[in-house]
Amino acid sequence: MEQQTPQPVTESKIVGVPTPRIDGPLKTTGAAMYSSDHHFPGLVYAWPVTATIASGTISGIDSSTAEKMPGVLAIYTHKNIGPLYRTPPSAGFSMILDERRPPLEDETVSYYGQYVAVAVAHTVEQARAAAEAVKVTYAKTPHNTNDKLLDTPTVAGKPKEVTKRGDTAAVLARATYKHDAVYSTPTETHNPIELHASVAVYKDGKFTLYETSQAVVNHRDVMAAMLGVPPENVQVITRFLGSGFGGKLWPWPHAMLAAASARNLNRPVKLVVSRSMMFQSVGHRPTIDQRVQLAADKSGKLLAIQHSEAIALSVALPLQALRYQATPDASSSRTASPRAIRQLR
Repeated sequence: MEQQTPQPVTESKIVGVPTPRIDGPLKTTGAAMYSSDHHFPGLVYAWPVTATIASGTISGIDSSTAEKMPGVLAIYTHKNIGPLYRTPPSAGFSMILDERRPPLEDETVSYYGQYVAVAVAHTVEQARAAAEAVKVTYAKTPHNTNDKLLDTPTVAGKPKEVTKRGDTAAVLARATYKHDAVYSTPTETHNPIELHASVAVYKDGKFTLYETSQAVVNHRDVMAAMLGVPPENVQVITRFLGSGFGGKLWPWPHAMLAAASARNLNRPVKLVVSRSMMFQSVGHRPTIDQRVQLAADKSGKLLAIQHSEAIALSVALPLQALRYQATPDASSSRTASPRAIRQLR
């Protein structure tokens, strides 16, 4: 076998070397076009009306005053927003979103800050003033803000057993040494510099959507399904993104409101979520409870591990309870038990 001569180590031309970003000059000079920077002839502005209760139903919406305000073009509610559809079941990483229920579907209020109407006007100031003038009355129902998710009525019911290897329950029962503790991670809200935004352009049955998206193909597929049009009739454009922390991986209800308003009015519509709405109606990291159970014998040898977790997700992706089990001779048992928690997002 031919012996190879060792090559001298040379300094990397990539690692540890300053590398100019292609988009650096555009961002630092303000020339980069973010989603909310797009403007088109005839563009108008939308501003959502948000629910002031955490759970219940809408008893009535009085938009008479708002409709007469200067510059107002429309006030949309569940009665006149037009057709929007729930996304069909999907497998894998396709058609992913948080709320399969489209905005303004009915009178149901599932969480504080849910969109219950949207005002559209010539300027953003006019749209916001009109939205604030809409009067909504509610019939409240009890809401659940319990952040203790494991072993509570929240996750009551026998979980579905997906796989099982070993019997951790028996080992835990007879073990000399045991550890049993719950570790909780609280809700963490994503707040990137760039607010979530949508600029929707509708023409001849086709949508061009300028979105704050980290996954434009999934965004297109979801929007097409909810708008009831073929995917080829929807184009999603994201030129630059002002961060997202994963909160912009899929569409949020404001995108549907902008697109539906553009369709209804046949003119471009811009909707930028306010900073306060960023805490209510877009993605964040949910509350998680994780219970870790360990079993060991007198010598300290590990005999079993059982890891249970409950994650409070959303209206469409409800709380999930999962369990992982392992014993020396066989391991890995996973169970899942989704339970609807409308108030925990």
